[in-house]
Amino acid sequence: MAKENQQEADQKQPKPNFNGAAIIDENGKETLITEEMIRDACDSIEDAKA
Repeated sequence: MAKENQQEADQKQPKPNFNGAAIIDENGKETLITEEMIRDACDSIEDAKA
């Protein structure tokens, strides 16, 4: 039953979909762009305006 409850919780919680957005470094290594990365960047811009 616990597994069923976890599956229901997973389905109810929307997961961000960045459609495979990534940063590719000079060596070709891909780093997926996360919501946290975007929030940090936006916060940095807001702080720079202040």
